[in-house]
Amino acid sequence: MGKRRLWRPILIFLAVLYCILYILPTIVGESGLPSWYPFKKRLSFGLDLQGGLELRYTVDYKRAIAENLLKTKDEVARTIAKALAQRDGKDFDGLSNEEKDAYLKRFTIERADFDSLRVVFQTPQDAEVLNSDLMSEMRSDLVLSSSTDTERVLRLAETRVASIKDEVVAQTLEVIRKRIEAFGLVEPDVRKHGDTDIDIQLPGVRGAQIEEVRKRIGQTARLAFRIVDRNPEIANFFERNKGALEEFKSKFPEKGRLLKIQKDPVTTQWFVRADAGVRPGPSDALAKNALISFLKTLKLPEDHMVGYELVEEKDGNVIKERYYRTYIVFADAPVSGDHLTRAMVLYETNGEPYVSIEFDPTGAKAFEKVTTENVNEYMAIMLDEDISSAPRIREPIAGGRAKITLGGARHPREILKEAQSLVTVLTHGAYKAPVHKVHDFEVGPSLGRDTIRSGVIALVVAVVAVFLFMLIYYGGAGLIADIGLVLNVLFIIAVLIGFNAALTMPGLAGIVLTVGMAVDANVLIIERMREEFRLGKGPRACVEAGYGKAWSAILDSNVTTAIAGVVLLNYSSGPVYGFAVTLLIGIVATLITQVWVTRVIYDYYLDRARPEKLSLGI
Repeated sequence: MGKRRLWRPILIFLAVLYCILYILPTIVGESGLPSWYPFKKRLSFGLDLQGGLELRYTVDYKRAIAENLLKTKDEVARTIAKALAQRDGKDFDGLSNEEKDAYLKRFTIERADFDSLRVVFQTPQDAEVLNSDLMSEMRSDLVLSSSTDTERVLRLAETRVASIKDEVVAQTLEVIRKRIEAFGLVEPDVRKHGDTDIDIQLPGVRGAQIEEVRKRIGQTARLAFRIVDRNPEIANFFERNKGALEEFKSKFPEKGRLLKIQKDPVTTQWFVRADAGVRPGPSDALAKNALISFLKTLKLPEDHMVGYELVEEKDGNVIKERYYRTYIVFADAPVSGDHLTRAMVLYETNGEPYVSIEFDPTGAKAFEKVTTENVNEYMAIMLDEDISSAPRIREPIAGGRAKITLGGARHPREILKEAQSLVTVLTHGAYKAPVHKVHDFEVGPSLGRDTIRSGVIALVVAVVAVFLFMLIYYGGAGLIADIGLVLNVLFIIAVLIGFNAALTMPGLAGIVLTVGMAVDANVLIIERMREEFRLGKGPRACVEAGYGKAWSAILDSNVTTAIAGVVLLNYSSGPVYGFAVTLLIGIVATLITQVWVTRVIYDYYLDRARPEKLSLGI
């Protein structure tokens, strides 16, 4: 063999040696190898083979759209008020606050649906100002949907609704990926399903880790600072609904017995409390569930929401009682976690962990502004709908720093674990919309073991059967094809390990299919060589003709299969996705091993042995 072609068998030998060394940890395990061994990765198995957790969440994009629309309410109100003033020959910006308020009270704006606002005027004459001309001065994504004498309905344009939905789902998908990556899990499968659902498959998670994953993924983690509304009309809201509570108790006595309405002597706001147990446990969830169930029967004031705080009343270090209580806060959050730059765990002087947060310059400025405008008011520090605390604003707060206390009658290690989890969630960002669980399945490891055994047996039987057939039917040519076949499987497994890809049951089927495709390629080549041999051509001419004339057919068949694999890769999930990955890797491995590697073996054999004829079998 000429020196210029000697590099080919050397390259193949080195590649095979590398793959064997790379796969060795999977075969013998880390304990069977010395500490200095350079390769540590092992082949991981998918959810269907080793068990784990399968989740599906749906993204509540309508809530994100509703909140986005709520932010436009003041802008819409101001535009309408300016139009009313202009019709009266007045400059709205030059009016006193009392005069401005008078114009703003001539109409009301409420949410008609998640994507629309209803404007109700006192007179038909006032309603006439909200026409197509005025709409052109407002946000370009609002359109006039319908109207009556005194009402107008403004709706977000369909393109804007679709844009927000796609943006929210994409952002949620990315945040979920980041949160899962923080666990260091092997080959988590996170992908979009339909328009608003997200599928998550986590092979290999077990025990306590499953609960931690559920908690971390299910938590929206939308950090917000909202002002408690102490306006008498709002502060007395729950007092006016004592009758509704009594009615609720008669319908749902088990939940109702936990609830009562009280007045907060500090904030002067009436609130609903739900008694929990003295110690943390299942009673906490029951209490909060009862509270939420009752609140669903009430119609909250417009532009407001309810937050829940877990209160612990102590006598010294002894907890006397624990309960959830409500705060009615403004729905608009002047400061949120969108401008968060840093979150970390620090410790109080008594050694209790808390989460310290810092804002970027924009967030710090907004935080200082809201604390300046609301001195002596109460600010609720909220994570989703849970209130960490609601301290009184004594003075403007500059610097853009705040803290979230976790507290609770728990061991410091539990509080620290929750604080660290919260830091991870805040660092990787909050969802722009809540997520709701659609299904949650745990796949047991016993099923995985049985499936692995069956799959491996099927793979071994397929390879051995094909191996023997090729050897018996095609003789020496079949032996060369078998060598390529073994290297094909070897390369596939090495690539799966290298790319940290999990092997699924359909993936095993993909390997079996690849074996068949690889053999098919060699059958085409060998049969072509047989035809050339019958025409009286020599060994080298037979080999060159066999590979040269069969190449186009081999390439065409593999390209068409690859197209199907790419489609599966982009429009499937879970085990089927694993099949597509293995299939595509197998196609590349087939072209390398069954066409190039076997050709190099033939060339090496012809150069060294110089046979008079080839062994082409029966």
